[in-house]
Amino acid sequence: SEIDLQEANMFAWRTSLHTEDDPVGSGKGYGGGGAGWNGPRDWSADDYGPHGRCIDTLKPFQVAVSFPVDGTGMLQAVEVILSQAGSPCPLTTRLDSYQGLPRLSAALAQGM
Repeated sequence: SEIDLQEANMFAWRTSLHTEDDPVGSGKGYGGGGAGWNGPRDWSADDYGPHGRCIDTLKPFQVAVSFPVDGTGMLQAVEVILSQAGSPCPLTTRLDSYQGLPRLSAALAQGM
């Protein structure tokens, strides 16, 4: 199992969840994949990228990741917040519908 917190460059950002038998997994972010790619683009080039309104990738920015769990310690989601000093709008995403969350939860419990 794998949690890719940050697959990124100045033009694209993606957070992805995978189990060992699911190479596609589930992901959210912006950009990447070329013109024929039909994956989710949760933010726009106006939001993230060089001179972006929310995250200007020509300047430093912060990434916060959280792993909310339920009362039994089971992983419920992976949440990501990108923020930048002076920016009017942090970018957020939440991956909470992936069928592999129980397996990722077990991997995290084992020290992934």
